Amino acid sequence: MRRHILDSPISYYATFLVARCLPLNLCRLLGKVTTLIIYTFSKKDRKGLAVNLSTALDRPVTDPVVRRTVRQVFSNYGRYMIDFFLFPQLPPHKVKNFFADIKGEEILKNAMAKGRGAILLSAHVGNWEVGGSLLRTLNYPLAVVVMTHNTAATNALVNRFRQDKGISVIQVDQSPFSGIEVLRHLSNNGIVAMGGDRDYFGTGREIKFLGKNVKFPVGPVILAMNSGAALIPAFVLKQSDGRYFGVLEEAIPLTDEGDRDKAIKKNLEMTARIFEKYIRSYPDQWYCPDPIENSYTPRAA
Repeated sequence: MRRHILDSPISYYATFLVARCLPLNLCRLLGKVTTLIIYTFSKKDRKGLAVNLSTALDRPVTDPVVRRTVRQVFSNYGRYMIDFFLFPQLPPHKVKNFFADIKGEEILKNAMAKGRGAILLSAHVGNWEVGGSLLRTLNYPLAVVVMTHNTAATNALVNRFRQDKGISVIQVDQSPFSGIEVLRHLSNNGIVAMGGDRDYFGTGREIKFLGKNVKFPVGPVILAMNSGAALIPAFVLKQSDGRYFGVLEEAIPLTDEGDRDKAIKKNLEMTARIFEKYIRSYPDQWYCPDPIENSYTPRAA
């Protein structure tokens, strides 16, 4: 996982204690102030976000709209951090109060009725983590596929929050056996949530994304093709009143005909088109500070 200023035991445990001990509005204010301070000093992340948002919004990097959106991304990320640490500490009925709606739930129910499970595929847009809390309050059998954090302490804390809500955690690496646990969960008609917009290991396929040549990870598409699970684009977004809403798109109509590499690329391109739609609709909730054309960074051994 990419190292960033907030990915440290001190910042994670501090956020956990703030969310646990202080009133919600004060927590969110502190989160906003903290991330705006970080915005002031994080020249590299500001520049990366500006480059990406310039591409998504089709505006120059120096355009005032792009600059305002970059600031709003930082502000929204502060809200995201607070809510991520807050939700696992709340009972289910209070978690539901933070959600306005879940759109397209029938798509998930139809997929589950087929008995092959479902892969909820998201991008780094919206608050994908708190969506897991919502699904568990609705009693769906959820597992999340995650990368390890940069320290054992932050990794243990974050995974504990996920597991405390009954969410199974599947950690993946470059091993060819990483997908076995995912397939096992799907074979039991479970739901697996994973990201599909970042190629962390440099093994993805290059496709057009926001007009650029970008490598997308092939794992989610291959897992869906091999298992027969529905591949459902899913997002959790913040609306104007501060509450979240979940949205599920129709399952990707995967193709497996003809040349397999071409089929995989075609399936990836279909996911990219949906990701583009949500990024352009909610650019201030797109948390991607690494330029998309060269965002892969080899992981340390």
